[in-house]
Amino acid sequence: MAQPVGTDASKKQRNPLVRGLFFVLGFICLGLIPLSYLPGIPTFDLIILAAFFFSMSSEKMHNWMLNHRYFGKIIRGYREHGLTMRMKWTAAIAIVLSLTVSAVFLIDNQILRTVLALVGVYAVWFVFSRPTRETDAVA
Repeated sequence: MAQPVGTDASKKQRNPLVRGLFFVLGFICLGLIPLSYLPGIPTFDLIILAAFFFSMSSEKMHNWMLNHRYFGKIIRGYREHGLTMRMKWTAAIAIVLSLTVSAVFLIDNQILRTVLALVGVYAVWFVFSRPTRETDAVA
């Protein structure tokens, strides 16, 4: 079992309302993980988001996620080694496809389409700005 890892105290929110919001968002992400077995809903993203929200709100829940036998491997692999190029391209394609379908079939407002396009550009940039690891870096 891995040792508990404390969060950086300078990153943790001091405002109780903001910490509470992050705590609730962390639990929402955890609650959505069972749905991630459906096509199009990524498990990885929900786990990383939950870990982020708990790192900002609850050291106990953050440590629980880091020490979890399933979630902990995913979080540590991402933090220590980054993403493979295959993961990055898969994420980019999924982002572009989902936002394109939303913009074309679900939204009639041009301003919202523009916002979706900007969000998509930022999301793809963010994915490709993360550290890249070799495929065999994590067994």
